Amino acid sequence: MTESARPPLLLAIDGFGVCLPDQDLATRTGIRDCEMDLSLLAPLVRRRTSQATRVAVSAATRACREAGQGTDMAAVFVSAIGEIQTTDKLCEVITAADFPLSPTLFHNSVHNTAAGYWSIASGSKAPMQAMAGLNDCFRLGLLEAWLQIETGADRVLLVCYDETMPSALQPEYNWQPCAIALVLGAAPGQRATLLAPVITNKPADSLCLEQLVKENQAMVALPLIRRLQEGVSGSCQVALDPCFPDTVAELQIS
Repeated sequence: MTESARPPLLLAIDGFGVCLPDQDLATRTGIRDCEMDLSLLAPLVRRRTSQATRVAVSAATRACREAGQGTDMAAVFVSAIGEIQTTDKLCEVITAADFPLSPTLFHNSVHNTAAGYWSIASGSKAPMQAMAGLNDCFRLGLLEAWLQIETGADRVLLVCYDETMPSALQPEYNWQPCAIALVLGAAPGQRATLLAPVITNKPADSLCLEQLVKENQAMVALPLIRRLQEGVSGSCQVALDPCFPDTVAELQIS
């Protein structure tokens, strides 16, 4: 869709949260209020959860708290590499024939680990979904959330996250742990509304998505989060795809 055709309203953003533990990176990208928040997890659970689960739960906790609508809502968790550190440890154990395998490592290695821990910690009995999409995770997550809302869901919690990649698996990538979360509903929203993407020649956010996606695919959403944190009323252009910088979404902040 081009700018000549007015894009339809897409999603209301009722709450948002981010977890970016590296404070130097947070400062460089202009993101604040992004420390770990594990208040929903019991102390014993915190010790056995992975980095991926901790950042995902932290961002989700912030988003739900800010939305002020509780935690009992459908959720979509999207990750490119999932529990890659735990899986890597399991592979090392199997290679060394160091049996028996740890039951904790085994049940923490599945792709829906973060969604499962969130469901238990939040007490939500709503449907949970775990998806993977490599560098397209955020956009696929938005599409899935929109489809669920269009077909009857009142609200959807979208969490896009990834942990640090083991250096032996991807030595040229220095992935930093990051998670973003959005509580989404039917547009228009009282606080912010995201419109369908359009093709434009106007500049979007100054953050370089091509560089951010090399540090963690979830960081594609940081320009959107930064705009929401700034909270300046009006409309702005937000890029969503590092491969197509001229395809942007309009964000309307009330």
